[in-house]
Order: sequence, then structure tokens, then C-alpha cells
Amino acid sequence: MARDLALEKCWRERIKECRQSGLTVKAWCLQNELTDKAYYYWMKRFKVLDQEEVIDNTFVEIPLLLDSKSKSHENFPVNTGLTLSFGSYSINIPNEFNPDTLEKIVKVLQKL
Repeated sequence: MARDLALEKCWRERIKECRQSGLTVKAWCLQNELTDKAYYYWMKRFKVLDQEEVIDNTFVEIPLLLDSKSKSHENFPVNTGLTLSFGSYSINIPNEFNPDTLEKIVKVLQKL
């Protein structure tokens, strides 16, 4: 099943509003015609989703081991640039990139 990002955003805002209201969850839900069961469902769901995103965004360095007698290292570029990951998106940024283009791409991703 595909994630409904608009619904997730709505519930994140609701949870934030509830926390800022100073009311108990039960009182806030009653006032906003929501069930506390739905509220806690979304709290649990976000906890799981947020943990998955942390795992997805964890990088591990993998050292390249080459035989010192081998010249196979000549096949590898010395400096390939940078890879920027955002959620399920990954952007390869070469060393000589256009900063204006990168800024536009980041702004688009922030709106998602």
C-alpha cells in the first residue's frame, strides 16, 4: 500500500497542535472530534516511520582494498563528487556542479 503523505502531514500537524495545546490527549481529541485511538495509532506509526528513515539514512564506509602489485586502482576515479540522499531520493552531485541547480533541487525536495 502506498504511503499517503498528505494524510501523514495532517496527522503530524494534529499531534503538534495537541502537544502545544496544554490539554490532555483525550480532551484535545474530544474538542477536535477525533478519537484518542486514532491519535495513538498515528503516534506509533510515526515512531516506526521515523526509525526506518534513520536506518535508511545511515551510511557505512566501505574501504577499498587493492593489491599493491595490481594496477586495478587506475580504473577507479579519484574524486567522484558527492551523493545527497533525501528520503527515497538520491542525487549524485559531480565535483563541478552548478550551485543554482542544486539549490532548486533541494527546494523541490523540501516541498515533498
